[in-house]
Parts: sequence; structure tokens; C-alpha cells
Amino acid sequence: MNVVLPQNLESYVDELVQTSGYKGSDEVVSEALREHQSRRQGMEVVMTPELERQLDEGLENLEQAKTTDELRRS
Repeated sequence: MNVVLPQNLESYVDELVQTSGYKGSDEVVSEALREHQSRRQGMEVVMTPELERQLDEGLENLEQAKTTDELRRS
């Protein structure tokens, strides 16, 4: 795989390799992707038919909309 980075990111990766003990740019990119992946886990939202219905209903009635705190108290 070849990845083209903007010059500022390429310079940053080179700097990390030179100063932070990485053996190469592939280690920097791999670590960054692992961290990105771990932050995203569990954050994906599954759009169920019920959630879609509620969102549509909320958009149709914005003037009567409630905050999530208000809905939890109901």
C-alpha cells in the first residue's frame, strides 16, 4: 500500500521516526491507525427503523422538540 500525505504530515512522520524511537514511517502510521480504530470502536450508530421513525418525527415537530434530558425525565 502506498499512501500520499500532505507535506506537513510527511514531515511530522519523519520527525517522529527521528526523535521518538520508531523504526520507520510504517510504525508511525500503524500506531496512529490502531489508536484511531480503538477510539472509533463502539461509536458506530446503527440506524434502526424505530430510530429513523423517531428522527423523522422529531424533524417534523421541531417547535415541540424536547432535549434528551427532558425525554429521560418523562
